[in-house]
Amino acid sequence: MFGNSPRVFDRETERFLLVDPPWVTKLRFGDPLAKLVQNSTLRSLFRTGVVVWGHIVQANNELFEPAPSRESYTYDRPGELLFSRQSTSSSPAKLEWIASELAGLRSTPNLGSELQSWADYLDAETTRVVGRCVPMDLAGSRDSYVSTSLFRRAHLPDGVLRQPLMPVVVASKSPFFAMPLPHPYWPKSLLDWWSTGG
Repeated sequence: MFGNSPRVFDRETERFLLVDPPWVTKLRFGDPLAKLVQNSTLRSLFRTGVVVWGHIVQANNELFEPAPSRESYTYDRPGELLFSRQSTSSSPAKLEWIASELAGLRSTPNLGSELQSWADYLDAETTRVVGRCVPMDLAGSRDSYVSTSLFRRAHLPDGVLRQPLMPVVVASKSPFFAMPLPHPYWPKSLLDWWSTGG
């Protein structure tokens, strides 16, 4: 439904795809999240990006509950998305397993230096990454990545995270920015599954 790249959008669709959250001005200079939400980055991502399965590693807890108001930009929140750019490496079951292993690092003692750096990053909850390669020890290959993303409530069915698995749009070349695919482009079967919450 999203179509092959390069995609062309009318003005109304582009306004829906782009974002200008009021809190973005508070992000520090060089923050990858600030770069992600720039119109030029999002235009390129949605026009030329690749649609693959993505899995949440962690996300702001507020996203799992309805927003207090319908002012979507105010209640959009960041989170970490796991994905593989190779379709053979991105089965939902494998992504679920890798995401669980990554999240589990936060409570695992005596990690080696590479895995400890992942645990520290996830513990911080404010560190942003773009296309960070998942360690071979966990992924079994070098084609699984994590990127900090912005979960736009207007792009989520009912504005809430109900499932950890979703289609995402990933930049066609490095840096591998990633955003959830807006729900109007999801097939009905996926929307039905998402609404079950499990």
